[in-house]
Amino acid sequence: MKTIVINVPDKDESWFVSLFEKLKLKTHVLTEEEKEDISMAEWIDEGMKSGEVSKETIFATMRKNGVKI
Repeated sequence: MKTIVINVPDKDESWFVSLFEKLKLKTHVLTEEEKEDISMAEWIDEGMKSGEVSKETIFATMRKNGVKI
């Protein structure tokens, strides 16, 4: 099974959900917290591929991207 993530305008959300239900596809609308978790996981993955980074740089990047520390 594959997973596809799409962004739809708020006004069209119910239309897309009803379409997917008619096609017998499972739907899940992500909360803002879940979106933030996905972004954080992507940052961690990118960081694991790079070299050493100072704490100050990490905190500055997190603050810049809206994470409250």
